[in-house]
Amino acid sequence: MRDAVIFDMGNVLIDWNPQEVYQHHFANNQEQVMFFAGLFPRMHHAAHDARGSFTDALAPLKHQEPDMVHLIEVFEHRWHEFVRGPLTETVEVLHDLVDAGVPLYGLTNWPHQTWPPRPPADAPQAYDFLGHFADIVVSGQVQMHKPNDDIYDHALKQFGLQPEQAVFVDDLSENIATADRLGLHGIRFTNAKALRDELEGLGLLQSR
Repeated sequence: MRDAVIFDMGNVLIDWNPQEVYQHHFANNQEQVMFFAGLFPRMHHAAHDARGSFTDALAPLKHQEPDMVHLIEVFEHRWHEFVRGPLTETVEVLHDLVDAGVPLYGLTNWPHQTWPPRPPADAPQAYDFLGHFADIVVSGQVQMHKPNDDIYDHALKQFGLQPEQAVFVDDLSENIATADRLGLHGIRFTNAKALRDELEGLGLLQSR
């Protein structure tokens, strides 16, 4: 029986939108698309794989891409602006799971340098919902990342769960594919209502 839920964080419970921060740096949409298909993933992986600071992690890229230093420095110094706040409708689903007594865990690709997310000054309790998680595995802290098998195996062992016990919620299809292959029940997140419907179908939530 599936009796625990493992949540991804970015774009499931927390709005993560670097496009909004970067959009004013490009002359047209094609430039932006090329950036997010090319340099941005390289920065993202460099930061995730680093044990030190963003500055140290991104220094090699600055040498390799001198014409892109201004864009790399946005990532280096303004990463916290990529995080736009909680996705409140999904947080409501999470609170309903808490009320139903469902154990909650987290598995997120997130740099260790910026975890946990910094709440805005005008909403210091914005991320208090993270306190409902029994445990959270953060990729940057364990030097593994989704969709590779090892981080799922690591998380399940740390959580004390068997794959057949857990539902896994993530917005990326490649992460769901790994979860399903390893025996978890993957739910690809699209919106809070669809998630609620699937959790009700699994008997983890009661119909409203």
